Amino acid sequence: MIAVQPSINQKQYLEMSQQLGYWKKLHDRAKRKAEFQQKEADHFKKIAKEQKKEIEEKDKQIEALVHKLTFMQKQLFGRKTEQTDKSSENTNDHENEDYTEEKKEKLNRGKQKGTEGHGRKIRDNLPAKEIEHDLPEGEKICPICGSPFTVFPGTEDSEEIDWDVILQRLVHKRKRYTSTCNCGIVRGIISAPLPPKLIPKGMLSSRFIVRLLMEKFQFGTPVYRIRKKLEFEGFIVSGGTLTGNIKRMKEILMPLYTLILERNRTAIHWHMDETRWKVFEEIEGKKGFRWWLWVMVTHDTCVYVLDPSRSAEVPKAHLGENPGGDINADRYAVYKTLGDGISVAFCWSHVRRDFIRIRDGNKKLKAWGTRWVEDINNLFRINRERLEVRGEPKDFKVKDQLLREALSKIEEKRNEELSDEKLHKQKRKVLTSLSNHWDGLTIFLDQPEIPMDNNEAERCLRNPIVGRKNYYGSGAVWSGTLTQVMFTIFQTLLLNKINPRLFLLSYFDECAKNKGCPPAEPERFLPWNISEEQKASLTLS
Repeated sequence: MIAVQPSINQKQYLEMSQQLGYWKKLHDRAKRKAEFQQKEADHFKKIAKEQKKEIEEKDKQIEALVHKLTFMQKQLFGRKTEQTDKSSENTNDHENEDYTEEKKEKLNRGKQKGTEGHGRKIRDNLPAKEIEHDLPEGEKICPICGSPFTVFPGTEDSEEIDWDVILQRLVHKRKRYTSTCNCGIVRGIISAPLPPKLIPKGMLSSRFIVRLLMEKFQFGTPVYRIRKKLEFEGFIVSGGTLTGNIKRMKEILMPLYTLILERNRTAIHWHMDETRWKVFEEIEGKKGFRWWLWVMVTHDTCVYVLDPSRSAEVPKAHLGENPGGDINADRYAVYKTLGDGISVAFCWSHVRRDFIRIRDGNKKLKAWGTRWVEDINNLFRINRERLEVRGEPKDFKVKDQLLREALSKIEEKRNEELSDEKLHKQKRKVLTSLSNHWDGLTIFLDQPEIPMDNNEAERCLRNPIVGRKNYYGSGAVWSGTLTQVMFTIFQTLLLNKINPRLFLLSYFDECAKNKGCPPAEPERFLPWNISEEQKASLTLS
């Protein structure tokens, strides 16, 4: 039997064609929608990728800012000293990243009982004023029978320290004479000569001016505050009067500054540093008021140079042509440009601070920073012990070998960590700096007389920085010049253990005898030229 294929009429064919066209349109529309959505998805993926990268950058910035903020808070509110307990200087290995320092027993501030120097001292270097005290008349008899007491030999003594500031007028009454003869040679009234004065016809005595200079340049007291102190003591004086007297001291003290500066130049080892200093006077070629106060310290001199520039020209001008020697300095680039004859010993204290910043500013890196700080503390300890036995060759050799081994371990540890491609950015930064400055950081190894740090220069800048905080700098160039002179003289005297007050009184006495001018031979007043007897009379007690 043969199957018969049903025929499709024209109407059915049209309906099927319409349905096919409809589904084709739906398919094309869905395809276009899918393509559009794919493009949208690709676009959003690209945006997400960019935002992820941006978030990672922001996270890094936030981490750096948190690190900086934490460190600045510690600088502002935390413990300022960098001293460490000797017992904690030994190197300890800490395996775990969650290492935390053990809490130490908290001690009271000040001297501890049982330690050397504890207890009240006898201040027999101060002048004593004896004040007698007696019983009231009614208490010198027996309260029962009324019999009088008899005096017992000796006294019951106790003492206290009194601080009495005395402002007084020194009225010089000069006796007058007239001649009684008829020779005619001596005529009129003859009076005793005026005592020598530091500033002829000036109102203030030499002792007053010494106190004034010490208040401002040694203790950092602004002139307006000095005026207030004097006012509380009953002496009202204008700021112009005090400033005028201070200004006169520049020409009197400049010879001492020049001699100290020349001696400083002839040294072969210096500690150098610089800090900002404002000079509120417009000068040609200088924008703004920021100047720089440089310090150069030797074993017996401390020179300050105030200059508008922070460039290498300042230390170059001070050291002169073809200088030779060693400089302890921080990592400021100008110290590397002072000539082939100058070796720069970089400061391990600055390196240590790099790791302290990480330790205190990033909790995730605290253990890592702590270990590095301990390693550096260990270097300081071994080097200190090495220096203590410099006069004993056998013991020195042992300590020297220990120091070399400790430095070698630090170098190996640094190189090993730097080889890690995934090393944290902060870690890499400080370790790269350590590597770049390694030659200068190891000079002390073969030259034990070169210190490991530049703390001497930083200590000498501490007093000027206190002054800067109190009176903001100098109001004029002449004031800045006098500032460098006074800081130089005071710090050089203290370096040689000489009392600045006693020294200036002695020097000003000679200036007064020379009619307010510097003495003919100012070099005889310098610490390295005076006799031991003179030095003993000026020594700090």
